[in-house]
Amino acid sequence: MACAAGVWGARAEENECRRAPSLSAGPVLAPGRVSAPGRTAFVKDGLARAGCPDPGPACRERAYLVTGDAVILGERRGAFVCASYRGAKDEDVGRTGWIPAEAVAVEPAPPVAVEGWLGTWKQAEAQIRVTPGDKPGTLAVAGDATWGGGDPDRVRRGGIHTGEMSGTVVPVGDAASFAMGENGTLPVQTGGESDCKVWLRRLGPWLVVDDNLACGGMNVTFRGVYRRTP
Repeated sequence: MACAAGVWGARAEENECRRAPSLSAGPVLAPGRVSAPGRTAFVKDGLARAGCPDPGPACRERAYLVTGDAVILGERRGAFVCASYRGAKDEDVGRTGWIPAEAVAVEPAPPVAVEGWLGTWKQAEAQIRVTPGDKPGTLAVAGDATWGGGDPDRVRRGGIHTGEMSGTVVPVGDAASFAMGENGTLPVQTGGESDCKVWLRRLGPWLVVDDNLACGGMNVTFRGVYRRTP
C-alpha cells in the first residue's frame, strides 16, 4: 500500500514527503522493511497540514503499510522517515509519505552484478529496457514514457505527451547515470542544460530512476520506482 540543492532545501523546510525518491539530490536512499506489527499509517507532511509530521491523530492518514512491506527510505526528520512504497502491479504509481522511523528496519543492500540490471522494468506510463551493451560490463538502457496516457479523455483528444531516452553506461555497483548528447552518451556531469539526464539505482527488488525533466514533452518524466516484469 500504500524527496535538487535549492529546490530540495525549500521542500525540506515545508516537511514535504510526497514525491518519488530523488537520486540527483537529497539524502542517500536505503532499502527497508516495515517491522512494526499490524498497520503503520502514513503521516501527513507540512504541505497537507501545518505542524506535521507529528504523532498526533490530526496528522495520521488513512493509507497504511503492513508488517513485511518493503520500502525505500529517504530523509529522516525527528521521529519520522520519508518512505516510498510500490505495489506489484504495473499501473500502481506507488505512495511516498512520512512513517514513524521506529516502525521500519533498514536492510543491507546486497551487491548488484551486471546481470541484476537486465530486463524490462515498468511503472505507470513508463517502461525501461536494460540489455547487455556492445562492450563487456556495459549496459544499454532505453525507455519510453508518456504523460496523460491514463486519462481516457486525453487519449481521445490526442493530448498525450511522450518522451524517450537511451544510453550506454558502465554501472558502478548499484548505480548508473548518463546524459544524452548530440553525438551519443555522455557522463551526466558533462551533459548540457537541455540534455536529457538520467540517474538509475538498483535497490532491493526495484529500479529507481530520476531525470532532469528534459527527456520528453511537457510533464513527461521517467522518475519513479520500477518493478521488473516476469
